[in-house]
Amino acid sequence: MTPERKRIHDAIRMATYNAESALARLLASHYARADDEARSLLREAFGASADLEVVGNELHVRLDPLSAPRRTAAIAGLCEDLTATKTIYPGTGLTLVYSVKSGT
Repeated sequence: MTPERKRIHDAIRMATYNAESALARLLASHYARADDEARSLLREAFGASADLEVVGNELHVRLDPLSAPRRTAAIAGLCEDLTATKTIYPGTGLTLVYSVKSGT
């Protein structure tokens, strides 16, 4: 790998790690085992199926329930925290709204 490509690769890896760390910290108030399992819970959530839907000026991201009710509840709490930031999806005027689908 050329030195320039390595620097870009390393910068992306550091940014990803920092974002995951910030999400893990937010998860702590919703998940008792966050100290031990936050990153594995986030990996599960990142791999979960989801629906995307534009509703008015919002982009709704609805995750499928996770492997255990307590994990689903923790991610639902994280979704509420993330929605409260009123983040605009880049390049659009759409506000991101996160949620977890109710179990069937």
